[in-house]
Amino acid sequence: MDKGYKGVFSKMGEGLLEKFIEDLKVELGKKPKDPELLFKLGVAYSRAGKIQEAREVYKELKEIDKERAKELLDMIYGV
Repeated sequence: MDKGYKGVFSKMGEGLLEKFIEDLKVELGKKPKDPELLFKLGVAYSRAGKIQEAREVYKELKEIDKERAKELLDMIYGV
């Protein structure tokens, strides 16, 4: 029973994370150089297991906010 219970929540979590990523992309369409939005998107990609996408966000963020970019890189690689 416990395994099924956990599975329901992990699927729900995946759906929420994908929705969060889509929402962040919409916001970035309005403010493409917002370091906080980029950081959140990178973290969301990382948590979703989309490491390549997270690295692309890191590269973009590095040009805008080096400190936040380093923080994101540490999160991507679990430092």
